[in-house]
Order: sequence, then C-alpha cells, then structure tokens
Amino acid sequence: MTNIYFPYYKFFKDPLLIKAEIIYALQESRDRCLHHSTKFLSELLITLKNIPPYFEFENENNEFIRFELEPAFTNLEDYLVYFKARAYFDLEDYPSCAHIAKHTNNSKSMFLHYMARYLSMHNECIYERTNLFDSFKPINMRAYMELLDELLILNVYGNEDDSDEESEEDSQPQETSDIDIVNQKHSVLQQEDDSTPKGRRCSRRPRNLRIEKASTTTLGKKNKITKRNNTTKKVKVSALAAQSDNNMSAGDHKESRIKREDPYLLWLTAVMLKRIDRCDEAIDILVRAIQIQPCYWGAWIELATLVKDLHMLDALNLRLNESKEYHWMHLLFIAHMHIEFQITDRAINIYDDILKQGHSVFQNWPYLQSQFAIAHHNKREISHAIVAFKTVMEMDPFRIDNLDLLSNLMYVCTSSDELVFLSKYVASIDRYRQETLCVLGNMYSLKCDHAKSVLYFKKAVRINPFNVTAWTLLGHEYIEMKNSYAAIISYRQALKINIRDYRAWYGLGQIYELVKLPNYALFYFTHARDLRPRDYRMLVSLGEMFERCDRIFESMACFYKSLFYDTDGAIMLKLAKFYDRYGDCGNELTRENFNVMNKRALKIGIKNRTTIELNLILSKIYLYLGHHYMDLHYYERAISFAERCRDLWKDTEINAGQSSIFNEVLEHVNALLAEIEIRGGSDSSLASTPGAVKARRFLFGL
Repeated sequence: MTNIYFPYYKFFKDPLLIKAEIIYALQESRDRCLHHSTKFLSELLITLKNIPPYFEFENENNEFIRFELEPAFTNLEDYLVYFKARAYFDLEDYPSCAHIAKHTNNSKSMFLHYMARYLSMHNECIYERTNLFDSFKPINMRAYMELLDELLILNVYGNEDDSDEESEEDSQPQETSDIDIVNQKHSVLQQEDDSTPKGRRCSRRPRNLRIEKASTTTLGKKNKITKRNNTTKKVKVSALAAQSDNNMSAGDHKESRIKREDPYLLWLTAVMLKRIDRCDEAIDILVRAIQIQPCYWGAWIELATLVKDLHMLDALNLRLNESKEYHWMHLLFIAHMHIEFQITDRAINIYDDILKQGHSVFQNWPYLQSQFAIAHHNKREISHAIVAFKTVMEMDPFRIDNLDLLSNLMYVCTSSDELVFLSKYVASIDRYRQETLCVLGNMYSLKCDHAKSVLYFKKAVRINPFNVTAWTLLGHEYIEMKNSYAAIISYRQALKINIRDYRAWYGLGQIYELVKLPNYALFYFTHARDLRPRDYRMLVSLGEMFERCDRIFESMACFYKSLFYDTDGAIMLKLAKFYDRYGDCGNELTRENFNVMNKRALKIGIKNRTTIELNLILSKIYLYLGHHYMDLHYYERAISFAERCRDLWKDTEINAGQSSIFNEVLEHVNALLAEIEIRGGSDSSLASTPGAVKARRFLFGL
C-alpha cells in the first residue's frame, strides 16, 4: 500500500460511510437533473448494495443504518413550481423552465432556473455553428455575461459585500439601513431548503467550517472588482431578491449567509467562468463547492480540466487537505489526474490498493475496471487493456463509455474483424452516442474509407464539441487525406479543450514535419515528449527534428535516451544510420552500445516478434557491425559477425514465400566477406566494392 495515501483507504475498507454519503448526494444530483453525476453515483451505489444502510429500519441504534428523508419542500407552492420546472427541463424546453422557476426560493428550483438559462445559450452556440471549426465562445455574449454576473453576485460577490459592510459598519453608519435591506432580500433568495436531514449532508463536517477563502492572488482581484462595482452589485442584488417582510437579526443573517451557499450553483458558476478563460476564479469556486459537497463527481472532473501541470496539482492537493479529512472521493480524483498526466503506474497502484486493501465489493465496480483499461491503453499494453475493457463489458453489457479507446487499440492491431464486431455491438445499443460514432469512424478508417470516417468523426464533434478523442481522430484522418490545414485546426481544437493531449501535440509535429518546417515540428514534438517522456516514438521524432535543424548533440541525446525503451531493435538501426551518415565509425561508445543492445533486443524482441522478423533485425545489426569493424581494419571480428549473421538462418524454418529474404541476406553476407578479402589483401585500399555498397543499401533501407 502506498503510504502517502494511507489515510484514504480506511473508507474503502469499511464502505458504510461511503454509502451513507452517496445516498444523499445521489438524491441531490437526481433532483437537479445532473445526469452524469447521478450515473456515476448510481453505479457505485449498486456496487455497495450489500453494505448498510439498507432501505429498511432494521437497527435504530446506529444512525447510519437508517435511511430517512425529511420533506424536501416547506409549502405546496414550492413543490408545484419545482415539478413543473423539472418537467420542462426534462423536455429540454429550457426557456419555459427558466421562466417557471424565476421567482422561487427553493434551492433545487433555483438551480434548474440558472442551469436552464445556461443550457439554452450552450445549445444556441452548438446549433448556430455553421463552421465546425468555429470558436466555442457563446454567441450572445451580453446575455451570457449577465447570467454570469447574477451567479457571481449570488455565490461570490454577495458574500464579499456582506463581509465588507460588516467591517465598515462604524465608518459608514448612514448606509447601514440600506445594506441591511439588501442583505435581507438576498438571504431570502438564497435560503436553503431542507431537502436532506440536518447533520446528514454528504460532507462529514459542519457547514460553517467548510467555507474557504479564495487564494490570495485571485482574492485581491475580486476585492478590487467588488469595491469598484459595489453600487452596481447592490442594485442587481436588490433587483434579483424576492420581496419579503421577514426581519432578521445580525446573528441570524450571518448564519443564513453561511447556509445559503449551494455547491451546485458554485459548480455552474465555475463552468461559465472557465468558458471565458477566467480559470483562476473557476478553480477557487470549485474548491469551495467540493468542500461543501465532496461527493459531487462533476465538480472534481471540472477541476481536473483546469489543472495544467504537476506543480499545480500538488498545490491543489495541499489546499484540499488543509482540514486533514482526506475524503475518499479525493483519492479517486488523484488517480484520475495521474492517468491524465500519463503517470499511469501510480494510478494503477492506487486502484490496485483499493481492490486489495478495500472491501471486496469494489471488485464489481465497473468504473475501476474501466480506469484500469484506460491506464493500460496509455501505457500501450494492448493485451492488458483489451482484457480490462472486455471485463467491463461483461459487468455491464450496455456500458459503452470509453469503448472508443478500445476501438483505437483494435485499429492499431489492425484487428479488422474484431473492430467490425465492436462497431455492430455499440451501434445496436445506441447508434448516435459519440463513442459509437468514434468506433464507426475507426472501422471505416481501417478499411481506408477516409471520407466516411471523417463524416462520423464530424458527427461526434457536433454532438459534443468538447470531445478531445474525436477531434484528435479527425485530425489523423485529415492527415491521411493530405488536408494539412484541416488537420492543424482539428488538433488545435483538441488542445483548446485539453492541453495535456499528447496525441494532438504529436500530430501537429507530424504535420509540420510533412510540410518541411522542422523548427515548428520541433516545438510540438518537445511538448509531446514532455507529456510522454517514456514513449520512444516521441524521443525518436524529436531526435530526427534536432538532426534536421543541425543540432547534432541534442539529436544524439534523444537517440540514446530512446535506447532504454527499444523493444525491436529499431532505435539501434537509427543510431547505426546516424553514425554511418556522419562517418563516426571510430567511436568506442558505438561498439559498446551495439554489442550490449543487440542482446537486449534478442531478449525483448522475441516476445513481440516472429522468428523471421527478429532474425531480419539482428541480421541488419550484425551486418552493420561487420562493416564497422571492417572499416577499422579489425577483419577477424568483421568475419565473425558475417558468420554469425549467416548462422542465424541455419536452423530457421523458411517457407517458399520467405526464401527471397534468406537469399537477400546471404547475398549481402557474401558481399561483406568479399569486401573483407579484398581489403585484407591490400590494407591501403579503402574503396568499397559494388557488392558492399549494395549491402549498405540493404542495411540502411529500413
């Protein structure tokens, strides 16, 4: 077990508290029509079906065993308004939903009101895009900013105004009455309903201890905005607040100000801030939402998209652990981020510890198996990833999340039959899901029908413009169709959504390499290498670009680093070509590397290659070493390598179709021996015979 994450695992050993929290978080997500969070929590809840609390009153002495719900609405009017608004929301009639829930004080109805207005603008942005590559920015920016201002006043600036007014009470006595009126109205608007029992919320700490101030930098900016626009905000708050005759004391007002924070409205505010690139403020608000409701998975996922590097992740983890509570959902977030940053071994260790050290019920959680599959996919462990994906499909046959990644693996393995079967399988479940469209696109791409493949990937990004995988695959298809301009835009759209997508960086590097702009390609390959430092493809591509830019030292460094990840001898041949091109045949490091690494290639390559393929690779290595020692006048060593190359094929079974390979290798071995015999008779003769030249062409023609 990983020591640093030890405090988290106690919840997975005894998941009683996890289920108690999920029950109430699930109700909150369901009542607010947050479907993805509801799906995630429902999947976990059904995994914990044999863990108390049950839906029966069996043990009244244990507070966690009983499942009780207090009335969600205090009066009939709130009840009717909410269900009418929800009916419109479920029908996707968002303007009607926003209108019905406009003047309500119930937190669920308020959320539906603001969410409906946001989704109305979001759908308008999607439907009105005439060009697929247009920006994701809202079309009606003025209405968007008005909605954002209302949410900020409701969740952020209103609180700051209250605290400012309390501190300046003595210095400005003439404004006290007006401010009290505004705050009273504001508190009515934000008053929280009793949808969950008191003391039974999903977070295990008192609400007054869960409020965290924004970070120093961002808070400074917010304070400036607050003071500058203080009057305007008061007017907006007055206009938004519902009319009420209730009078509250200062202590009661302070309590209501603490209780009125709604984590789901905070999340919506952060989502809107992120779309206009105000990411620092979005992070602060998401942290506040998570501290109030740590079981809302949507807030964690939104926070994950805003983390740019590992330093930022470490700072964020420290900030979330200030209270030393170590919530179990935080561990899932850490593992998710490790997969995002391609630190897959750490993520696999965390999931392994949950399965080994935690309760046995987590073995049946499809999410964990799916994360294992994604981790193995990122590590290019194809067989393990396919097994994990098939395990998920057995657990839940209708769960097609992330099956587009499985289709990528089948595409790489050129398993056309399996890919066709998978495409028929997912199409039979839901033909219009974005994952299904990506699977169909990969199937047609493998059949070299790139026009049809592009059509399906375009459908996927029209359904969800924030689908990074679909944008990246669309870029790959445009490269196949020699449409560099469209490919560049597709990859850049993917990077706008997720700057950590190494495939988009690598694809951009390949495009600029094709159009012979090595300096541009170098920039993108460098970013891809930073994201995937253990992927030899990135190192080799970077080395080739350094070589084209005449940066020989950096190029050699990349090639030598990639030797540690060479599984089939291809990197050794790259180095062989490099030394042959620059005539550095006297380098002792070359001989040592090739003598050691060809043994390693034999051990590793035999696992991944057929005997014929492995012998062909080793033949080229031995031929290279033979020419190398011949040039140094070590003729005996050169002859021994030539004989070793010939001996490789003695005990190998060669079919009729493969006899040409053996004859070609034998011809080059004979040419090398003839060259050695000529040079041995006259050491001053350094010219190559035609046979030796032909052998070199064979060697470096890989």
